Amino acid sequence: MRNMLNKLKPKSEFSRNVLTLMTGTTIAQAIPIAISPILTRIYTPEDFGMFALYASIVSLLAIIINGKYDMAIVLPKEEKEAFNIFILSLLITFFITFFIAFFIFLFFENILLWLNNKEIGLFLYFIPISLFLMGIYQSLYYWWTRKKKFKHISESQIYQSLIIGSVQISSGYLQSIGGLIYGNIVGRFIAVFILLKYFFKENLLNRKDIQKKVLLEQMLRYKEFPLISTFHSLSEISRISGTVILISFFFGGTILGFYALALRILQVPLGIVGSSLGQVLYQKFNTLYTDRQLLYPYIKMIVLKLLLIAIPIFSILYMILPDLFKFVFGNEWYQAGEYSRLLIPYLFMNFIVAPISHLIMILEKQRTFFYIGFVINLVILLMVFAGGKFSFSLNEILLSTSIVMALYLCVVLYMLLEYSKEIRFDKNAI
Repeated sequence: MRNMLNKLKPKSEFSRNVLTLMTGTTIAQAIPIAISPILTRIYTPEDFGMFALYASIVSLLAIIINGKYDMAIVLPKEEKEAFNIFILSLLITFFITFFIAFFIFLFFENILLWLNNKEIGLFLYFIPISLFLMGIYQSLYYWWTRKKKFKHISESQIYQSLIIGSVQISSGYLQSIGGLIYGNIVGRFIAVFILLKYFFKENLLNRKDIQKKVLLEQMLRYKEFPLISTFHSLSEISRISGTVILISFFFGGTILGFYALALRILQVPLGIVGSSLGQVLYQKFNTLYTDRQLLYPYIKMIVLKLLLIAIPIFSILYMILPDLFKFVFGNEWYQAGEYSRLLIPYLFMNFIVAPISHLIMILEKQRTFFYIGFVINLVILLMVFAGGKFSFSLNEILLSTSIVMALYLCVVLYMLLEYSKEIRFDKNAI
């Protein structure tokens, strides 16, 4: 029996890393799905809508929280250089969190008017806390990716998800309207605590390694990250968060709640594959790129395997989603299933492209993809705004934007494959 189990274990380090991170991500993503039928019975669509608005604001601001230098931690060859980028990322997080907290305190009433949603109220003051935790976590996340300690990342994800679910359920039964937000904050705190625990346990904090000269050199070396990658990500998240805000403005909190649940459920397969496989590939691609090895056949193989997985899964989901939502979450959530079906074209292509998207940073093509992405994201926001302004149904808006996003991702996939042809790769390296 033991011999059989040993044969089933992945033999390459790459496969073991993917399995480790995917296992943790799968468990972490499965927990929110498992408790969703409970949450939909103790929270109203309006509660989900308020949480979606809060999460959208946090996601939008999180783009600038560490200047995207967290993603550069993986890239340097020298450990000292990577460590100073890590410290730089933390310093930027402290500074920007303080600035945002001051801004919210100063313009609190104006922000409520801009959002056209007074229900979110004092929860605006929780935004800097969420941002601070996200900034610290992201820096640690990429640090452990560099060190190939994917077990640490998986553990943090699982405990974060467990704590979020526990706090959200208990707060819901206590009839706390902010339970969804409280759970999210406490869960993020636990995740940061776990990654920090390993950081100090392994005695990685050496003040002598923090050198102002090296820090400034790396800040300039990877200036494309804050200058280009930040704006690229900002345009992406502006589309996502802007869509949520526009839906809230034109269609109200209840409809936003249906849309929020649809995204919450359908992003699970994207999170499992895109986050886990993508993170391991990021580290792997960077090593291969520095060795000038051939990437194209490998990328092509990954894409084909993802297509074989995605086609049957998303085909079945398209057929059963509305009835599935009604059965699992209750009759009033049938509309969320309808919305999720309309998002299938976009989510299908995102499932394929997300795991290899880190190639953009490694190949230093941020500027090219920023220009293309900016135009598409602006088009999507204009489509949502025009649809709401001229009284189109949300179904029509979601279907049209989903198709446009799917076509855009097809272009991104083609470009990444073309760029990867220029890099050499030894097939025996895996």
